[in-house]
Amino acid sequence: MTSVQVHARGTGAAYAYETLRREILSLELEPGLDLDEAGLVARLGLSRTPVREALIRLAADELVVVLPNRGAKVAPLDLADTPRYIEALDLAQRAVHRFAALRRTAEDLARIEAARDAFEDSIPGGDAMAMTEHNRDFHAAVAGAAHNRYLAAHYVRLLNQGMRLLRIPFAYDPAGDGADAHIAKIVEDHRKIADAIAARDADRADALGHAHAALFQSRLMMFLQQNLAPGVAIG
Repeated sequence: MTSVQVHARGTGAAYAYETLRREILSLELEPGLDLDEAGLVARLGLSRTPVREALIRLAADELVVVLPNRGAKVAPLDLADTPRYIEALDLAQRAVHRFAALRRTAEDLARIEAARDAFEDSIPGGDAMAMTEHNRDFHAAVAGAAHNRYLAAHYVRLLNQGMRLLRIPFAYDPAGDGADAHIAKIVEDHRKIADAIAARDADRADALGHAHAALFQSRLMMFLQQNLAPGVAIG
């Protein structure tokens, strides 16, 4: 008989959400995997209601697809569509950076700098998921400073949709030269972005947003192009 964990009201759904979200973003739960509700109930030690609530939240994050009368599955990750994703991310990122430089308040700048510092503080722990989350939070803070709720919502949605891809630069070392240099470049970019927004330099903020998207794209392409076969001797 499966034991059910006792959680304060509402916390069971939060526990299920955070657990499944972490497993999806880390690719522990593979894209397209069927999510058996009964299996999740047993594994998480919860009743069906909090598990269902968690799946609904994950569906809103576009990390899970809920199928009518057929349960749910982890949202597919379509690599063929990745170039279009990066294209949209690049354009939205440039726009929020430009508007943030033009419209930011002192409070916005404080939030951006706090998120920048939180990302840097997460680096020594070497936790790829924590770095990915804090990186997202930094960019979301920039989006908030743009003071355009339509654009900001679109951009943050892109960040959330792409979390599994955005994690790759922190979780892997596709160049084989150590991830430290790449993460140091991200830190440098974040500081320059914050400085440009503080200086209200919209053109520079725009250019930095584009360069930062290109940095992600180049790292992702290195990962996808990994091929050790040429170095393997087959007798």
